[in-house]
Amino acid sequence: MANLLRKLSHVSSSDVKKVTSTLARSKTYESNLVKLEKRLPRQATVPAFGHSTDFDYKRDTKQLCKIMKHCATAHTLDLDYILHFLSSYTCEQRMILVRDLEFEYEYKLVDMVLERPESPMRSCTLAMLIEPVELYARDFHDLLTWKQVNKIDYDISGKLLEIVLALNNEDSKKFRENYENLFVNPVEKDIELVLGEGNIISQLLINVLEGKRYEENGHSATTAKLIARKLYEAGEDGPAIDYDTFIKIFTRDTFAQLSAIFDIYEDKYGRPIEEAIEREFQGQTQINCFKEMVEFIRSPGLYYAKAIRRALDKTPLDYETVIRSIIGHQEKDLSEIRLEYSKEYDEPLEETLKARIDIMEIKRVLILIVTDGHDIEADELGQVRFDHSNNSSPTGSGAIPTSSAAVNTLGMRRNRSQEAFDKFVNVFKTMRPH
Repeated sequence: MANLLRKLSHVSSSDVKKVTSTLARSKTYESNLVKLEKRLPRQATVPAFGHSTDFDYKRDTKQLCKIMKHCATAHTLDLDYILHFLSSYTCEQRMILVRDLEFEYEYKLVDMVLERPESPMRSCTLAMLIEPVELYARDFHDLLTWKQVNKIDYDISGKLLEIVLALNNEDSKKFRENYENLFVNPVEKDIELVLGEGNIISQLLINVLEGKRYEENGHSATTAKLIARKLYEAGEDGPAIDYDTFIKIFTRDTFAQLSAIFDIYEDKYGRPIEEAIEREFQGQTQINCFKEMVEFIRSPGLYYAKAIRRALDKTPLDYETVIRSIIGHQEKDLSEIRLEYSKEYDEPLEETLKARIDIMEIKRVLILIVTDGHDIEADELGQVRFDHSNNSSPTGSGAIPTSSAAVNTLGMRRNRSQEAFDKFVNVFKTMRPH
């Protein structure tokens, strides 16, 4: 606490009282500050979207506050304008703005967005306001809830797996923490409630979320040969591999080890590993999920490129998957996904988005993220629509110009100054209530 207060020596006494009075309520305050302190020096020189690296979070939060005041005056939460404002920031910068907006001006933007009716605009705006792991946790919970109340009638196993495969061990821990903080129940309990206790897919998801995969590089050729032989013998009326062992192989071994097992199996026995999966399991859902894991292990980028394409091909379009796969992977492996998409479909991802996405502001944001800064033409954008079903209450309507020039006047310049860093304690003053 003393070290923290020394950092705040240049802040007003009222601000110090605010911070100290809220520390007891924030379970993750110090850990968030330490993580950000470690991360900032490593990322400070990386420009976002090819724009100026001038980021002044105080100035930009003030501008965001003006937007919120405008919304209050108009009696509507203008999701189009908020989404447009946030579109040129990195994920980390957006989190800073959202938290500082709450601390300095007491606008809980995430909660305000969540109060809006469900819509693609609401989903996209929310995805821009929260960290990727929280986005995954929310989407995971939504799927379980919708299935539980029969809002959806299709099998959700593949979609649930698609969400959690993106997590490494550290992310898995954050996912479980976020889920329980947001929704009270442990995620394991909800999985078993909806999918069934002891269900193979339930156990697969729970094991993935335990985050116990070996993450070091390299593999053991001897072990890979042994497992490949056991898989083959199990399919030839030999000793069967029990489901628990099969699940642990897929959720504990390194990706390099699993790739070696698959390659040795196919080279030595002349059959694809998918045949071993088909012989091991009876249900089609189980077979499909393990086949998806094989595809992910071989090429995560291609796996998510195909997931995006399936979502874009659906009628109506699966906005949740497209938004999660692009915004949620923005600072992780989106460039690889984009490359694999172009190779697989002989078309740039941004061109497919341009042709398929029918909500202009979502189209603009996703293309801006995918292309690392290319804004679609102003004449295509025209005036941002205020669709009452998506973002406005009946008391407010109209259109606001949102050209590139207009965005520039919002002060979206980036400068990660030392002064800004010294004041980061203000940003993490509170844990947002859920």
